[in-house]
Parts: sequence; C-alpha cells; structure tokens
Amino acid sequence: MTTAVIVQTLHRINRQKSDLKSQLVRGPRTVAVAEGKLKAAQQHAQDLQDQLRRSKIDVDSKQLQMKEREDKIVNLQGKMNAAKENREYQALKDQIAADSQANVVLSDEILELLELIDEQTAAVALANEVTKEVALELDAVTKRVADRKVVLESELARVEKELAEAEKNLTGDFKREYERLVCLKGEDAMAELEGKCCGGCYQSLTPQLLDQLLVGNPIICPACGRLIYQDR
Repeated sequence: MTTAVIVQTLHRINRQKSDLKSQLVRGPRTVAVAEGKLKAAQQHAQDLQDQLRRSKIDVDSKQLQMKEREDKIVNLQGKMNAAKENREYQALKDQIAADSQANVVLSDEILELLELIDEQTAAVALANEVTKEVALELDAVTKRVADRKVVLESELARVEKELAEAEKNLTGDFKREYERLVCLKGEDAMAELEGKCCGGCYQSLTPQLLDQLLVGNPIICPACGRLIYQDR
C-alpha cells in the first residue's frame, strides 16, 4: 500500500533531482554569459582600434595635403618673384596668402587629430587590458563550472539511484498514476497538505479527502491532479 510517507519521500527526492538538473543546466548558461562578456569586450577593443586606425589615416592624409600645399606655395613664390606685371604679382600674392591661411587651418585640424590619436591610443590600451581580464574571468568560470559539473553529476547519479529504490515501493494503479504525473510535472507532481488545502493549487479539499490523509493515505487533488500527502 502506498502511504503518505512514501509519497513524501518521493517528493523530497524528486525535488533534489530537479534542483541538481537545474544546477547542471545553469552551468553552461553561466559560461555562455562569460563568453558573451568576452565577445563584447573584444568587439569594443576592435571598434576602438578601428577608430584609431581611421584617425591615423586621416592625419596622414591631412599632413600630405599640407605638404603638397607648402610645395605649391614655394612654387607660387618663385612665380611671384619672376612676375613682370603688378596684376600677375598681386594674383600670385593673393593665392599664396589664401593657401597659407588654409594651411593654418589644416595645421590646427592636424593638431586636434594628434591629440585625439593620443586619447584613442590610451583607450585602446585600456580596452585590451579589460579584454585580458575578462578572458581570465572566462577561464576561471569555465574551470569552476567543469569542476562543479563532476560533483553534480555524481550527486545526481546517487539521487536517481535513491529515487529508483523508493519507487519500488509503488504498485498497481497508483504507480502508473505517479509515473504519468511525474512525467508531466516532475517534482511539481506532488504537494504537501497545507491546512485543509492542496499545497500546489491551494484548493480546499473535501472532508472525505481530508479523512484519507488523516489515516496516512495520499490522495489526488481533484483540482490540479497533484499527489497530496500530509507530513508525518
């Protein structure tokens, strides 16, 4: 005969089994989170490196542009010195002034870019350090999860063996009902009596069902279908 004590024992063991399985599932998720952090850190470092590379290309381009304009000014000065007409001389002088002013502006832009490059270089170095730290954190998490997995799997094997032994006490229709419910609901297939209600759905139970619980017999909740037992 299946008693409340047997169902209570089965409920306890099924809860242990469910908890161990949940911990095993959480392990890879924890590693995945750590991997996501590393991927984000690597991407951030790469983005900063790309920004630095573009800034360096930009400053090289502006420096080349400035050098070409300086060469042009030298050439214009030569033409200006050789000019025979005032109008030609003045036009060349105006062009030299315009190009010189443009180079002043360009020089300021280059200086700003060089300052930006210094900032970006520092940011890249910091991001690379952060990436190394996150990588070490991932290694630690991966090892911890792997070590914990060995312990959990061993404990789960022990609990499943204990559960199989406890289930040998079930017979007949009650055994088939138990197996059906556990297959559907796992540990939630059973509930302890709370007052005069099902501990799973909190539905009030009839006096007839309560009488069965009082004499140590488990019942099935008519509302939620859980196996209900009274703590002994």
